[in-house]
Amino acid sequence: MWKIPQSEKRIKIAAVQLESQLGKIEHNRTRAIEMLNEAGSRGAKLAVLPELSTTGFCLGEEFMQAAEAIPGETTKLLGQVAKKHGMYVVCGLPERGDVPGVIYNSAALIDPNGNVAGRFRKLHVTLYLHTTDFMDEEREIFRPGNELPVFDTDTGKLGMLICQDGDYPEPYRVLVLKGAEIVTVSVNTPRGFEEMWWKMYCAHAYMNGCFIVACNKVGDEHYTFEGKDYVAHFFGGSYIAGPLGQVIAKGSEREEVVYADIDPSDVARARWSTKLLRDYRPELYHLISDSGR
Repeated sequence: MWKIPQSEKRIKIAAVQLESQLGKIEHNRTRAIEMLNEAGSRGAKLAVLPELSTTGFCLGEEFMQAAEAIPGETTKLLGQVAKKHGMYVVCGLPERGDVPGVIYNSAALIDPNGNVAGRFRKLHVTLYLHTTDFMDEEREIFRPGNELPVFDTDTGKLGMLICQDGDYPEPYRVLVLKGAEIVTVSVNTPRGFEEMWWKMYCAHAYMNGCFIVACNKVGDEHYTFEGKDYVAHFFGGSYIAGPLGQVIAKGSEREEVVYADIDPSDVARARWSTKLLRDYRPELYHLISDSGR
């Protein structure tokens, strides 16, 4: 039986499980740089930070002041680290758009030369106003993006998603059909979603035969919504899933860098094994595709 040969070189990738302090941009940048330097010194060629890693999640109207351009100050600083270690960095941050007063929940891809190689803007922007333990007015703050780009990198073809984008099957499938072999998902997922967390990304990785780097933040955020005080508890648990749906490496509930050594040829080997992409029947799914028109 013919087999896909293993690649000669494995690649180290990392989920940088940062404890972003709410609204403390300089502190968060400094800590991100420290943790990225750790990842780079250990040979990581791709390091992924959480969603909105420069600001935290529950910043409300203050996001307007905290938003910055891509390229901008954060990508410049992280670019210096990326260049020093010859690695790619995915960083979640609030992005100031070209139209004044419009901002996005975005992720920037920084290349080993320290330059911005790409950008992704969150597609599915959440709005939770009726839960008792977690209020999220994100949709009132950010404009959603409308693109699913794939980028050529030295670690393989890479796609990026942010938080709720990673809940849906369609974004992964579009990225994979565009060639993605690794999908990064930068998130701020609070307690209450742990059961989903440990299953969902493994399922998406298996169904698409790709690596998924799911990077969550840790720590508590104290904030006020409509005069009521809340605390959001973020549990970490960042992990890297392989193309057969297996957990390769997983994090704890503390600030840390989660590492995995991956073999890029596992993507082709998994897809050859499962035949899920060979047997894919998009011509039967008009109800899904037509509903977006």
